[in-house]
Amino acid sequence: MLIRIRSLRVQHEGSEVSVGIVIICGEHREQKTLPIMTEQYVDLKLSVGEITEELYDRIEEASVLCSALRSGEHLLSYGANSAQMLTRKLMQRGFSKEVSSLAVERLCSMGLINERQDLRREVEKCLRKLWGAKRISAHLWSRGFDQEVIRELPALLEEVDFSANCAAYIRKHYGRIPDAPNEKKKMVAALCRYGYTLQEIKQGCALCEQMP
Repeated sequence: MLIRIRSLRVQHEGSEVSVGIVIICGEHREQKTLPIMTEQYVDLKLSVGEITEELYDRIEEASVLCSALRSGEHLLSYGANSAQMLTRKLMQRGFSKEVSSLAVERLCSMGLINERQDLRREVEKCLRKLWGAKRISAHLWSRGFDQEVIRELPALLEEVDFSANCAAYIRKHYGRIPDAPNEKKKMVAALCRYGYTLQEIKQGCALCEQMP
């Protein structure tokens, strides 16, 4: 079997190199184009001409990583992702755990994933939805934020008046506190699901009753 690099073309404003390869085995001839990152091209010291099967395997591995990086960048363009969540999404797209983890590690080093900054933005979104602290915490865990980053949550929520937020939720969704005991019980259950404590719900109800 003969494997030969037939072309090397710079693309994506110099961030990638497209490697054109031809594989000849008897009468069978196959051509491939494998994109790799420019830094990978430099590390592999590629040039036009015949290459070994071992080098070809390394080029293929580099191309898979390059594809994972591009896929990760595409996912990040739609919104922030924690490192853990982005790794899961890449694996769902068919990349191995090893390649997905390595791609996410590279994206972090490039500054494209900043979990502390993303967590603050996610907390702000949750507060705009009038969520209680318990639901916010559960949401952040489900998003895969690193444990060390989530430890900053109490400090971020320290000055939030959740009783006032609870009252705002009641006014927005109920107008006022329901008179019927069964309806009031359902409201309390809904507020608990939204992450409010019973003390915050009690204080929130009191604030609503003070409103004209």
